[in-house]
Amino acid sequence: MRLPAADSLWKFNSRRKRNSITLSSNSSKKSQQLEGQNAPKQFNVNRRNFLAGTGALGVTAALAPAAQAQAWNSSAGSLAGSSFGPGRGNGGGDNNGGADMPLKFNGDGKFKIVQFNDTQDDHLTDRRTIEFMGKVLDQEKPDFALINGDVISSGPKTTEQAFQAVNNVVLPMESRKIPWAITFGNHDEDSMEDGTQADEIALLNFVRKYKYNLNVADDPIHGESNVSLLVQGNANPNPAFAIWLLDSGNYIGEELAGQETKEIPGYDYIHSDQIQWYRDTSRGYEERYGKKIPGLMYFHIPTYEHRDMWFGGPYNNDLIKHGEAKKRHGIEGVKNEDVYVGAFNPGIYSAVRERGDVLGIYCGHDHINTFNGNYFGVELGYCPGTGFGPYGLKDGTWSMHTLRGARVFELDEADERVYKSTRLVFAKELGLDMNPKKQPLEKPADLPEYVSFK
Repeated sequence: MRLPAADSLWKFNSRRKRNSITLSSNSSKKSQQLEGQNAPKQFNVNRRNFLAGTGALGVTAALAPAAQAQAWNSSAGSLAGSSFGPGRGNGGGDNNGGADMPLKFNGDGKFKIVQFNDTQDDHLTDRRTIEFMGKVLDQEKPDFALINGDVISSGPKTTEQAFQAVNNVVLPMESRKIPWAITFGNHDEDSMEDGTQADEIALLNFVRKYKYNLNVADDPIHGESNVSLLVQGNANPNPAFAIWLLDSGNYIGEELAGQETKEIPGYDYIHSDQIQWYRDTSRGYEERYGKKIPGLMYFHIPTYEHRDMWFGGPYNNDLIKHGEAKKRHGIEGVKNEDVYVGAFNPGIYSAVRERGDVLGIYCGHDHINTFNGNYFGVELGYCPGTGFGPYGLKDGTWSMHTLRGARVFELDEADERVYKSTRLVFAKELGLDMNPKKQPLEKPADLPEYVSFK
């Protein structure tokens, strides 16, 4: 494998695991039912292992018929122009063609989104993660914020501790009364290896207890964090923008269709039913409002096209080709590790490009990649890891936390595209302590009075 940069970090997927866990979660059962296959009873959780301070490896949901879609979203209420109620727990997202608009452009026609990624810690979260998130939110004053996967990780030994880990990192938004949502990544169910019951459905039900959370109830399609959030125009009752959140899954298991999977990426991917849900919902918006609604899409695991863009094509992997691609696609930012994609390329990029309404797809997962660019009409990009708990750049050195970051998106209703620009904010710019030593909380943060573990 080629090494694109001598000063970046070795990383590889390990199929060795601490424990085997039984496919007992509701999400796993749902996946088996949807695939119509007999999935293996056990799967091994792929964990990344890292050798710090060395070079780097170079390198879905059919919208059901209207009646069923309505049933999926029966609890989703419209929040635009109304107050958020204690324990609202209904998200306000839209899966049925445009009935609900939980967000609204400001009086000046502006709207701002902040993306955090890979907060990824246990119930004693590194205090700097929380401090950094708070500083970003206070500086940017966004109208919506999200944690785009790997909200938590292994470490909690009880379900309550897993919920505490979530609470630590959603409080910065909740306490500031900023509407927020999460997507799930590959690490969010890791605590189940230690005996917790914190699968994605349990985590979803927990976050929906918060006043300002916009996630919606589980539905029949793959994953638990699929939702489209419409942003109502300031002077127009119709939506001016759409925020698409998808669940890119976690791991595929050691066997598929009776064949070993050790020679393909071990991560899950956006499934065909999710892509069909996007297509059908997008068309539903166009039919309802008489035009395509521009939007941005967020999910955790990057697309194959993220890598293709960096190197200028799927068969390229050298720095000369990257130089050409950088100019052609307007690439900004760095790639310090490989683009760790899912097992298969399901075609979410091509679906988005064909529909022409989603202007960008932004992911996380690879903590020390920060790049973005325009790949044949669709922006593809990263938000680097926000959390100070997981791996960073050159672990164990004072460089480790220098790429901890958040991504800001600026929208303007008066602009033809509505989506105007994006930029990164780094923790090092906001005065955060860059000491590589872990700085855990002494105890988990208290839950808001209207949220309970039950």
